[in-house]
Amino acid sequence: MHHPNELLKGNNEPRLLDRLISSFSFNSSLNSSCGLLLLTSVIALSQFLLHLGAMGSYGFHQDELLYITLGDHLSWGYRETPPFIALMSIFGEWLFGDSLIGMRLIPAFFAGGIVHLTGLIVIRLGGKCFALLIGCITVAFSSAFLATGALFIPQVFDEFFWLLCTYLVLCYLQEPRNYLLYLLGVAIGVGILVKYTLSVYLVGVVLGLLLNRESRGLLSWKTFLIPFFIVLLILSPHMIWQVQNGFPAFLHLYELQHTQLVHVGRMDFVLQQIVSNGTGLFVWLGGLIYLLFSKKLRPYRYFATGFMLVMLVLLVFRGKAYYAFGAFPPLFAVGGIFFEDILRRSGREVKVSFVVFLLLPNLVLSLVVLPYLPIGYTSRVFKWTYDNWGLDFPLRWEDQKVHIVNQNYADMIGWEELAVKTSRFYKRMSTSDQRQTIIFAEGYGAAAAFTYYARKYPLPKVVSLSSSFAMWAPEKITAKNLIFFSSEATPVMPSQRYTKFASIDNPYSRVFGRGIFLVPNVKKVTLNWYASEWSEKRLMNFDFRVE
Repeated sequence: MHHPNELLKGNNEPRLLDRLISSFSFNSSLNSSCGLLLLTSVIALSQFLLHLGAMGSYGFHQDELLYITLGDHLSWGYRETPPFIALMSIFGEWLFGDSLIGMRLIPAFFAGGIVHLTGLIVIRLGGKCFALLIGCITVAFSSAFLATGALFIPQVFDEFFWLLCTYLVLCYLQEPRNYLLYLLGVAIGVGILVKYTLSVYLVGVVLGLLLNRESRGLLSWKTFLIPFFIVLLILSPHMIWQVQNGFPAFLHLYELQHTQLVHVGRMDFVLQQIVSNGTGLFVWLGGLIYLLFSKKLRPYRYFATGFMLVMLVLLVFRGKAYYAFGAFPPLFAVGGIFFEDILRRSGREVKVSFVVFLLLPNLVLSLVVLPYLPIGYTSRVFKWTYDNWGLDFPLRWEDQKVHIVNQNYADMIGWEELAVKTSRFYKRMSTSDQRQTIIFAEGYGAAAAFTYYARKYPLPKVVSLSSSFAMWAPEKITAKNLIFFSSEATPVMPSQRYTKFASIDNPYSRVFGRGIFLVPNVKKVTLNWYASEWSEKRLMNFDFRVE
């Protein structure tokens, strides 16, 4: 087992080998920090190229469109998320304009950051080249981390800040310097502005530190007072916004719990944790076992307590599988050291075979996890898996029905078709009718799609009462005509004369078959319905007495 500070002492026993890949026993220069960081960079670059090859496929995910729209309404908070993703949207559009690939470069860079932080943890714990190779290829090419790093959504940023906080705690345990605590305060504050789930992980980290006598001595109120105020300073504008707006975060959590999470089966959650990292399962399990039973790793057991608390909380409250992904990279890092130690005396054939075993299946899976294949082929792969292995969760949507394609991919298809067909109809309207027409969209995906593609196609103003769009919606509708679209099979707008002028034809789209309607000469019953819905959804507050 490596001593945690072995790296600082250096390695004075150079070993001469012919080639890096031939034996996985490296000379002193390759085991130096520069050599290890170079290897980490090569792995991160390989992951980035894998992401790059699939970035332009399909189209924007409906969640990506929503988060881009949030950037057009910059605020200290939103109903469905803290403000970090909106800031990243503004930054991305400033750099790349309306480019689909440009926006997806940002999460790909953060995914590479996760690979680098995993490598730094391996180095800090005394791991050498083989340990770093195992830990980094696992996190780089895991199905879970390839998927979350492929889309402009908060998840990859969330994973990054979980890992950054873990790494800074590790640095402080090895070198107790105040600046590390200040950086930790910044990381925690910004991380919570990405997603609130970081808070749960941090509770597990603190519990792990308190359970260890050595690290417990470093914890004191005096030591953490300044970092605490840094966190408070960063979060205070968002907290004030929550109070002023009736705690939308609690309301969103309540709605999520009763509309989506209630359908998440606990056994499905466990199964997805087992399979989501592919062959990385063996690495993170090895890391977890090593953390729990190795005396030399006792100071870093908080990796395990953070992981276990997150799993317990999500299991009890029926969280989605990807909520927990940020807890895995530290286990991959320790798992790399675990296998480096147990395979130390093994021949090069065993080591090469083990790397191939970890890498090859995940690379094959990447062709489906990332949108490399045409959607029809991808659908057939998922169906084959369902028919032959009985795995239905890749095809099971939030409605708990098994569909022909993964929901993530269905959410990327059909939105531009929706905008094009609506714009085509809108351009055929007379100029006077165009001035008196708005789009009313049921569902944030459609509302965000109309808003985004209005930059490219002529479209009227978009109004929606879904998600954060309700906060920007007018109190009353004054338009004469509505172009109406619902993402749901059963629209909730009161029935009056609808004229269907188009529908979504792509069978792989979430909104396949949904009609696009013109509602001419909007009647009073519709106007009254809208005003009532606006009052309910725009002024909605969270009631702490709700059961």
